[in-house]
Amino acid sequence: MGYKTPPHIILHKSKEVIFYISNDYRNDINIDLWTKELKLIGYEGLVIHSKCIFQRLKNDDSLGNN
Repeated sequence: MGYKTPPHIILHKSKEVIFYISNDYRNDINIDLWTKELKLIGYEGLVIHSKCIFQRLKNDDSLGNN
């Protein structure tokens, strides 16, 4: 089984990255590893479990300027 960084949204202005993790996610949650893989050193990682909220954030045009 291959490993993948979960779906995410990067907010450069606030130096945050939001990861979507479903409630069925069975692997270890390692936010530090994911931010390093994305080369986002110094960014704070956040987790959202709601797919609906994650999609709303992803499609929010006001976040596109981040």
